[in-house]
Amino acid sequence: MTHSPAQRLALLASALVLVTGCGTPDKPLDLGFKEVPSDVLLGAQTSPTPLAPVGPVSAIPLPPPPSVVSLPPPPFQVPAQTGRDPVPPPVLPSAPSCPADDPLAAPKLEAPTSIGKPPVAGAYLFDNLGTFTVSGANARSGVFPPRTLRVVGNVSGQPGAFTYDVAERVGDTTITTTYGVKSQASLPGEEPGIFILRMTYQRADGRTGDFTPTPPLKLAALPLVRGAMTEQRGVDAQTQTVMTFRSTVEGKARVFACGEPLDTWTVHLQEGTLLSPTQDLEFDSTYQLGTQFGGIVLRDLVAFRGQDGDSGVQRSNRATIANVPKLP
Repeated sequence: MTHSPAQRLALLASALVLVTGCGTPDKPLDLGFKEVPSDVLLGAQTSPTPLAPVGPVSAIPLPPPPSVVSLPPPPFQVPAQTGRDPVPPPVLPSAPSCPADDPLAAPKLEAPTSIGKPPVAGAYLFDNLGTFTVSGANARSGVFPPRTLRVVGNVSGQPGAFTYDVAERVGDTTITTTYGVKSQASLPGEEPGIFILRMTYQRADGRTGDFTPTPPLKLAALPLVRGAMTEQRGVDAQTQTVMTFRSTVEGKARVFACGEPLDTWTVHLQEGTLLSPTQDLEFDSTYQLGTQFGGIVLRDLVAFRGQDGDSGVQRSNRATIANVPKLP
């Protein structure tokens, strides 16, 4: 049968209508968004890398934000004027002439898996490499002093169960961390380990702060086992401050104290957070413990950033002991 052009056009239009009618209904486009944890700051690295030095440092430098593991609740902002300048830090000994690190040299003492005796009270120099920035009304930035002094003191208790303080002054701020060590459980339900019991801070203008977490924050269980992990959450109800982190024992590593190799155990704190009414911080820290010296930290790498009130804060620093500690 022959169709005219008009008839063919009508048939084509009818066919299009039939095809369209038999098709499935249009499905609306559905776009979803999922939050994925970011590795921009903390990442999967085993230790944070200090930032490149930025900005000048004044003759009497303003204090950088304290270390997270020595981080009490008070704000980071520059203290209000009190009519006097901050007290300058004491003059520390100049760096000695140290031999080059020999990667093939073996440590004289092995770091055991547990901590039997408390550390010997004493003062130890630490070499720093790091920077800090604070944004906001009191914006500032700078580098850490190349050398600071940490004082181990207030040692109490007995072998297997003891506490001690480590105090460090940076700028005009003295930060003190109280550690507790229990190598064996003496009561049902007790967990052996090395713990953070308290953190305090004091500035030259008289401002002080205190963070006492409940329960104490366990850095690592004892005896130390490579790969062992623990999730920690400590709350200070008085200051409404919460600190959380995941701690992993990463194994052995060497620290060179002025060319002398020291054996250590590496403990890595990841996914760390600190929340208070005025602070929202995240941090990543690596600690190398000298268990043969009572558990004191021989090197630490601490990086954190976040919000403190109206200011943004960021810090990254690597501190390494410069002299060999005394044996218990």
